[in-house]
Amino acid sequence: MKVGGPVPAGRGAGLRYPRGAYLFRQTDPARLLYRVETGLVRLAQLTPRGRLITLRMVLPGEYCGEDALHGGAYHHHAEALTNANVVSLDPLQLPENVVFDVARSFSSQLRRAMDHEVNLQSGDLRARVVRYLLHLADTPLGAEDPQNRLYVRATHELLAEGSGSTRESVSKAITDLRCSGLIETGYRHITLTDLPGLQALVAGTEPAEDKERRS
Repeated sequence: MKVGGPVPAGRGAGLRYPRGAYLFRQTDPARLLYRVETGLVRLAQLTPRGRLITLRMVLPGEYCGEDALHGGAYHHHAEALTNANVVSLDPLQLPENVVFDVARSFSSQLRRAMDHEVNLQSGDLRARVVRYLLHLADTPLGAEDPQNRLYVRATHELLAEGSGSTRESVSKAITDLRCSGLIETGYRHITLTDLPGLQALVAGTEPAEDKERRS
């Protein structure tokens, strides 16, 4: 299904991008910075072999499009994972207070990206998948169902990109987590039915009997 383009979000609110629309694509001329007002934007890079790798998520109040500070072309895609209101800015005409805000935003995103890189090197695949699920739960992809249970709107493909694995391996890990009673799965969403258990798994304090049952 073809995704529509951005539409005006209202006076002073920039543009509204529907889920699946692109703010910019890899190799597009890098002319503008973007500030995400609402929603969630994913930055991903397409490798020469055709694999799409998630670089980071841009949260409400954060900026992306940093290649515009150097000129040339964007080195990655920026895709709206949810409906998103986004404001574009000319990097050559930023007020002084906005310059500081941009620097602070990119510093925060860099720290988060470094933490994510460490997480990719820590723990087995189950732990990496759960860690990424918990991270996504704190973004606009997370919500609560009528029973006040936390769930995440995410596909196995997205989890594979965020955990440094393949879709097939992530699907097996998700099945294992579901059989352990830690999650429930539905179409394009995963319910975190045992949040303390998931947090214990990530922290390495999973009960011994659970580890033995999986071995």
